[in-house]
Amino acid sequence: MTVRAAQRSLAVTRAQLFYGLFLIATLNGFVGLAARSIEGAGWAAAAFDLFGISAILWAALAAGLKILGEDDGTAPLRRGDVAIALVLLLAALLPIPPASAVALTAASLWAALTAAPGSPLRRAAIVFLAITGAILWGRLLLAGLSRPLLDIDAVFVAGTLGVEHQGNMIWSADGANRIIVAPGCSSMQGMSLAIVFWATVNQLFRVGFGWKALSYCLAALAATVAINVLRMGAMLRWPEHQAEIHHGWGMHVAMWTTLAAVVAICLFGARREAFGPR
Repeated sequence: MTVRAAQRSLAVTRAQLFYGLFLIATLNGFVGLAARSIEGAGWAAAAFDLFGISAILWAALAAGLKILGEDDGTAPLRRGDVAIALVLLLAALLPIPPASAVALTAASLWAALTAAPGSPLRRAAIVFLAITGAILWGRLLLAGLSRPLLDIDAVFVAGTLGVEHQGNMIWSADGANRIIVAPGCSSMQGMSLAIVFWATVNQLFRVGFGWKALSYCLAALAATVAINVLRMGAMLRWPEHQAEIHHGWGMHVAMWTTLAAVVAICLFGARREAFGPR
């Protein structure tokens, strides 16, 4: 079947095809996170917590689809689009959530490399590629390089408090208390979400890539690490409140503070494109 014949049989534009593919693959990629949230907290608590999926990821999904909605519908299907669609749909049928994230990565890369520069399809593809970093690749990176990454977090905490550390283990100044930086406390996940929001804002408002734009990404990453380091430092400084800081109100304060900081930094970096010159 030729590309032109496939287009007639599908009766969709290229943007419409990828709209459906990105939506299906992203939601399927969210399934694993949602399932763990429901299993651990129950339906009501999981729903209140957005099913364990960051508000940044939901916003990125909505923004990516909005960007695709700007397409004028004139770009025809390319050779390979149908094959990508079949692979992604097959991955969506597998009871393995990461398979959809891998397929989403492939579809995003294909769209980004083959769409016209600055087109809605390329911009949306960059957003969805960033999403895969948060839901799959960042987690795999943390799993594969957990020891050095956790050791780096420990170095930051120990340096901030002026205390001793060994690997990912940190002692209080008097040596009476210690904490171990576990994968769940790593800054990696927060950093991957910061990249997602930065990419989303820049693509949504057509911010050109350059050193200035990159500096705001680095600032958002630095803010994420700083807040996480302060939270872990607070656990060591006030061990009597460790449970609350780790699992309770401290976790929520850190989460919302990080979200506010990342949003503020990224929007400030895109202020001219988003709100016009002042």
